[in-house]
Amino acid sequence: MKLSEILTRAAAITGLDDVSVSVPSVTLTKLTDCANTVYSELVLEHIPLKNKEDITFTGGKAFYSDFRYRVREVLSVKVRGVKTPFVMYPAYVEAEGAEGGAEVEYLFHPGTLEADDDVILPPQFSEYVMAIGVASEYYYRLGYIEEAEFYKARFDNAVYNLSRRLKSFRIPPRRFV
Repeated sequence: MKLSEILTRAAAITGLDDVSVSVPSVTLTKLTDCANTVYSELVLEHIPLKNKEDITFTGGKAFYSDFRYRVREVLSVKVRGVKTPFVMYPAYVEAEGAEGGAEVEYLFHPGTLEADDDVILPPQFSEYVMAIGVASEYYYRLGYIEEAEFYKARFDNAVYNLSRRLKSFRIPPRRFV
């Protein structure tokens, strides 16, 4: 899903019929900023973004600047398919015996999105869910607290319902005494 789809839906929810994602405007900039805020909060608090990629280690070190995304936390380092102990430092990750290529799994920070950028989210999150979050943030910034709280409650419920895992359970058979 593209950020432009979310912005179009948020503009429809908030009643901003004069906003077009193809024409730059002050209102579009505000909506884009609101969308980036909601997206950052969502992925930092509820849905961590994870990536796995092959990184070249030199001297047992791989610098974060070599990664595709901005690293938040390294989860594992595998050298030739075997998990290897590692230590995170402010500028690089160091792994024992990692010389050459290694597979690194890590959590990453989302970047600032523009209207034509793809929004990286699990498939159960639709543009409507994100749009009600954007509408809530937009109303908060305008000072319309009641409308903001209404959409915030809807957004929080949607995020809770979409991000929780349902556990299966068995109902015991009934017995007559």
